[in-house]
Amino acid sequence: MQSKDVETQRSGFRIVYQILVTMCIVALIPIGGLWYNSVYLAKQNWEEAVFSGLASSAGSISQSVDNWTAANLRMLEQNSQTPALLSMDADEQNPVLTSISNQYSWVYLAFTILPDGQNLGRSDGQATRFYGDRDYFKQVMDGKALGQEVLLGKTSNKPAFILAKPIKKSGSEILGVIAVAMTLEDVSQIVTKTKLGSTGFATLLDEQNRLIASGDTNISFNLQNFSDHPALTQFRASPTGSYLFEDKGKRFVAHTKKTEQGWTLILQQDYDEAFAAANSAQKNALILLAATLLAVIVIAYLLASRLSSPLQNLTKIADEISRGNLEANIRETHRNDEIGALARAIERMGVSLQMAFARLRKGRE
Repeated sequence: MQSKDVETQRSGFRIVYQILVTMCIVALIPIGGLWYNSVYLAKQNWEEAVFSGLASSAGSISQSVDNWTAANLRMLEQNSQTPALLSMDADEQNPVLTSISNQYSWVYLAFTILPDGQNLGRSDGQATRFYGDRDYFKQVMDGKALGQEVLLGKTSNKPAFILAKPIKKSGSEILGVIAVAMTLEDVSQIVTKTKLGSTGFATLLDEQNRLIASGDTNISFNLQNFSDHPALTQFRASPTGSYLFEDKGKRFVAHTKKTEQGWTLILQQDYDEAFAAANSAQKNALILLAATLLAVIVIAYLLASRLSSPLQNLTKIADEISRGNLEANIRETHRNDEIGALARAIERMGVSLQMAFARLRKGRE
């Protein structure tokens, strides 16, 4: 008797968990879809939004820098064609060069150079000097339409930018070179004022990857070489300009863009800050999914118990009837489902057996 009861209990145990596992598997399908949409896809969309924002900001800053350079190029182009400059006479050039320096506040020196590299006219009235060894002069004399060089100002100890263009009549040989030496305060302000949250900033490098300006207050060394910086290393392997990189154990999101003059603009932001909202949403989504899964398990268990307990009870009653106990009380007969139908069938079977036994006893009497 005891072994049969144990067998009945084990059967009930297996039914509960079979129903429970089946219901959980069925429930996991929509929960998995919900996780995919609310966590995985949301993270991807947020990543695209972060990089899109970086790219947009980089494009805006780069455009401002390019516009600043283009304005200076137009100024050089216009003045290089004036009769005074074409005369290659210092007395005629100096007033024009002084006017350029006075009109453009960021220009601290406007000057001309002869093809042999000797300085001819100057806006500051100082003694002429030799410029034949300067890169911007060599670039123009080698046939480039524009010469440029970033160097450290001797008096300001800050990056300065030299732009140079040839002085020549249409189709003629180069008569000389006009150049302007400019502070980069305007460009530096554009870069340093760029803020992305509390950790994001912009960095501008020249064509030799030397630091021109940066929003990072920890960097103070002007024209520092950034060629081996992790951001540039990762940028070389990035086809889109957007990437992740690590520096000193921290992760960053970044976007790098080249300006028209070959400078490199880097926008970077701490990874944790950039994805703080996404990580918070992901955490909340995972908590909600875990709570949903727990609720499904609890409901599935209760439902499985509601289904298996009556079956276990009916199995026990059927076993008792088979042993001759025809007076067993069947509680499930009031149910309106298949279990209730089974309970009523067992009840009728018990009544039929009682009647059969009664007739049998009566026949023996």
